[in-house]
Amino acid sequence: MSFRPSFRLLVLAAAVAVAVAGAVVASDVRAVAAACGTADVAANRPATASSTENAGTPASAAVDGNAGTRWASAFSDPQWLQVDLGASASVCQVVLNWEAAYATAFQLQVSSDAATWSTVYSTTTGTGGTQTLNVTGTGRYVRVLGTARATGYGYSLWDFGIHTTGDAGGDPGPVISRFKKVAASSYEGGNAPAAALDGRTTTRWSSLASDPQWLQVDLGGRATITGVTLNWEAAYATGYRIEVSDDAATWTPVYSTTTGRGGVENLAVSGTGRYVRMYGTARATGYGYSLWEFEILGTVDDSATTPPLLSAPTRPPTTTGQFALSAPADAAMVTTTRRPALSWAAVSGTARYQVWINVSRTDYDFTRSGNLIDLYTKVAEPTGTSYTPTWDLPDRWTYKWFVVAVNGAGTTTTSNIRTFSVYLPALENVADGVGIVNGSRDLNKNGTIEPYEDWRRPVETRVNDLLGRMTAEEKAYQMFYNAQSFPRSGWHFGPSQAPDLHATLLASSGTRLGIPFVSAGDTIHGYQTSYPTQSALAAGQNYGLDYRLGDMQRREQLEVGTRGVLGPLAEVGTKVLYPRIQEGNGENADVAAAQVRALVAGLQGGPELNPGSVLATVKHWPGEGAGGEALIVYDAVTIKYHMIPFRAAMEAGAVNIMPGYAGSSLLDPGGPGAGDSAPILAYLRQNLGFTGLITTDWLPSGSWVGAANAGSDVMGGADPGAPGFTMAQFLANVPIARIDDAVRRVLRLKFTLGVFETPYGDPVNGPYRQHTPAYAALANQASRESLTVLKNDGVLPIRLNRGDNIVVAGPRATDGLACCIWTSYFHQEYGSKTILDAIRARAATAGVNVYQDTGPAPKLAVVAVGEGSYTHATSWVKEQPYLPPDQLAVIQNFRNQGIPVVVLLVLPRPYVISEWNGLANAIVVTYRGGEEMGPAAAGLLFGDYQPRGRLPWQLPRSLDQVLRPGGTDVPADATENWDLPYDLGATAAQRAEIRARIDAGQSPATTYGNPLYPYGAGLQSW
Repeated sequence: MSFRPSFRLLVLAAAVAVAVAGAVVASDVRAVAAACGTADVAANRPATASSTENAGTPASAAVDGNAGTRWASAFSDPQWLQVDLGASASVCQVVLNWEAAYATAFQLQVSSDAATWSTVYSTTTGTGGTQTLNVTGTGRYVRVLGTARATGYGYSLWDFGIHTTGDAGGDPGPVISRFKKVAASSYEGGNAPAAALDGRTTTRWSSLASDPQWLQVDLGGRATITGVTLNWEAAYATGYRIEVSDDAATWTPVYSTTTGRGGVENLAVSGTGRYVRMYGTARATGYGYSLWEFEILGTVDDSATTPPLLSAPTRPPTTTGQFALSAPADAAMVTTTRRPALSWAAVSGTARYQVWINVSRTDYDFTRSGNLIDLYTKVAEPTGTSYTPTWDLPDRWTYKWFVVAVNGAGTTTTSNIRTFSVYLPALENVADGVGIVNGSRDLNKNGTIEPYEDWRRPVETRVNDLLGRMTAEEKAYQMFYNAQSFPRSGWHFGPSQAPDLHATLLASSGTRLGIPFVSAGDTIHGYQTSYPTQSALAAGQNYGLDYRLGDMQRREQLEVGTRGVLGPLAEVGTKVLYPRIQEGNGENADVAAAQVRALVAGLQGGPELNPGSVLATVKHWPGEGAGGEALIVYDAVTIKYHMIPFRAAMEAGAVNIMPGYAGSSLLDPGGPGAGDSAPILAYLRQNLGFTGLITTDWLPSGSWVGAANAGSDVMGGADPGAPGFTMAQFLANVPIARIDDAVRRVLRLKFTLGVFETPYGDPVNGPYRQHTPAYAALANQASRESLTVLKNDGVLPIRLNRGDNIVVAGPRATDGLACCIWTSYFHQEYGSKTILDAIRARAATAGVNVYQDTGPAPKLAVVAVGEGSYTHATSWVKEQPYLPPDQLAVIQNFRNQGIPVVVLLVLPRPYVISEWNGLANAIVVTYRGGEEMGPAAAGLLFGDYQPRGRLPWQLPRSLDQVLRPGGTDVPADATENWDLPYDLGATAAQRAEIRARIDAGQSPATTYGNPLYPYGAGLQSW
């Protein structure tokens, strides 16, 4: 099952306007289809139901267009699901896509008022599956009324589709304005314009108390508008117009009234345009205009921004250069159009040409090695020798393309490969004292545009010009953090709230050269929406989902202008006692590589850093998972294994790497930690060929000079105002050539990000476009897919009778912070719950009572144990990786009473669980499951979906597989090899085999050793 937040209900309420009154007319499907609309008018409309089985199966899930989400009712008869189409319409077809729990007897009914219903279809022999039913009736509301169930469960629909004719109300289409860009003539208080587009009737836009006032939505593309819904607060408009525009300059009215009544107004309007606005001319009160929601219905044509994908992502042919490309010139910078004309030399006998471009995609094979930027997509097959893209190319610096000529016999010849860039920024013009001169931002405010200010010039030209204008002190500041206090600093340590970040960005614009900073924080598993940690994602192994999570974080950060993140980790976690193993990718280097490729590409929004990217900071070089933050112990063989995900990050286009605190016994024997070790950094530059930025971890001020001289470019988190430190001291001890080398990389990165043109986000409206229900659903999916069932003797899924009792206990049951680490923020209003609250909500839909800690005659105990939130240090002694006595006692207590026990295990690192493994009837590992950990776990317990997570590490059978008796966390006391995967309890011969496979460039088997639970353990069905 898939959990869908309450947003689906709100969306549904705006789109389904069908109340059908009439009789059933059986007819040939093909005949009806000819007159029946093809659009599903129930999509994203308000839906309600007689009941829901649990929070993860709301009514809205049947109309959300997601085949993986469903509505499910309580286990009784009758039950119904109802959709509000928003206006009366002629219903001609209903499509029911049943889950296994279907109806054998049901009716389809329509109504004009949701009170009096007319039946338009009835059966007592329902077959389940997908039923396409042709009906005739008119109404605003449509419902399916189930009277007999095929199973002992309730009724369950994946999808409830409704189709209408154009006779009465037509097809209003889905809501297309939700979370789109917005502008307004004014707003007052905290009632931002975007509050009218967030799907919630608890937030509102409110204007100043004067006429006229307007609220404008950018739909993102030219749209066909079929309806508008205005949900007014008490301060409504009596006179207003609905207007559309293609350019937000010239407006065409599509509706006008002087008798507005307030409340909810459903307007049957039609028109086309990219922009829609409500233009108020007369207020009903002495206050301004105030809208809870402004909903626009219809469809958006996204063809102008969507490339044709006529092939999978593909490597170029082995043989190229057989004929020439003509235009654009190689390495050309396109600054005048997003659709540059491509042309090439004719090839005799060619029947058609294939045009291949390395467009950004979401469906790369992240398990495959090689640079993502060298994957091409066929986008066209013209017969002539030119092609102009039919879509707008987004800003990118390295478009690569080639052409294949295909003759009549199918023989091909291939052109050379050339590159070009596209950059057409929309300049930000805020009240920051920076004017626009000749189409560029006048950053130094001298009235002319210098080369570094001219975005039409190549990046290297701008870098060279700006570097030549900077004083030594201005250069040095670019290597430091704390722009909050020092506006000339190159970096800002986030996250901070949107208004605070915006104020700091404004301060940086007032510096002599106006160089923007980049804000980056430890939001390593989400910004405003917290998804599971990387070790949990490694249990799910859904790399396409990992990409979407990275992309989600990118979008959330761009909303408010924060352009960096101090993640992801590229570490393979092969040392059990490393506390930060929870932040890594498990102990499989191939899984780690695929996951890192996906996260980096998602954060960047493509295969390279570009003006729409969030800067990924890949860490901790050179792989602390093989030793921790003290000493990395791999040797000349096993280093190959730990380099795999770092190479993958570079293949995904990562340009910023953070060295960790640990030194390396191989790369710099007896030397310092990686951030100030010249040999360790040289290995990154010389052996891996990394040319990007090196940002240290948080080092003390006494290490900054040494780190810079060792080759680090940015002093991570470094405060120029630190006690005992002066910039003059730094300049006196770091050669200017080294500073120039570092600052050149910093500036290159900033120009590539486009922050000189677009330094700001939208601190007023941007937060309303964060943590959307769709984003919460992604976090929920990631948590569901990571949850790992290690054992189950049949107690799961929970199938108790109504009125039965269960107990939820353990310290993690009410610990809302155990889901997450570091500094991501998340919001309770979209359903994030503790484990206890989530189980209580889910159980209520099944009529099961939930008690905390103790209760009368419980049929089951769910015990949530494990460590609370931590990062650098564990919650209890790291050399004791097992449950402490008080937590073990909770499990033992219920078992002593003869009560079946399900253990929900918050597992940030591998534990020894042997002493209680036999006490548990079922064990479910949640890891750090992100903000949706509680609801996801509750859904799994009640069988809303099948388990699929697999353990990302081995679990020790006993502590002596990790440490000698009485040992501490030092290499001499270790019985596992910190640098080897899959070696808990392994023999010397097995360890030799693992090393031999690594040395040969092969992936070692995951079945070595003698752990209690092996790598990859996890039941895949009930």
